[in-house]
Amino acid sequence: MKSLMRRRLTNVLSVLVASLLFMDALHAQNVEPALADVQINWVSPSEAIDRLSQAISTLEQEVQNAGYASPLTYKLKYYSAVFNSIEQGMEVPVAVDANYGRFVPGVLDIPVEYPNSVPPDTWAAYRRDLTQLLQK
Repeated sequence: MKSLMRRRLTNVLSVLVASLLFMDALHAQNVEPALADVQINWVSPSEAIDRLSQAISTLEQEVQNAGYASPLTYKLKYYSAVFNSIEQGMEVPVAVDANYGRFVPGVLDIPVEYPNSVPPDTWAAYRRDLTQLLQK
């Protein structure tokens, strides 16, 4: 019984450490701002969570209607990842930019976490849409 508990605790701690290292790597990356050469006045984290929650609900309906093979599936995953990052205490602009690198090759120095075939222009539009959603 004790060894089972010890193994589970070790697994939980391993996942926690890996998550913290990944978050640290995201913070250390130099990602271009979502809208270059524009001074963005971001909403507060609580307002961002409210807006993202509404946008995610809308996207879930759109994905359901378009089919789960749609590029919108990745937009939904991107918005959800940003939502989760903000909920975990990451600043709004950092969450927008760092999570972008989880989907788009060449943005971060680490491999893309969610490989996909969505064209770079579409990703840029998703990022612009999200940035516009989360500014005052």
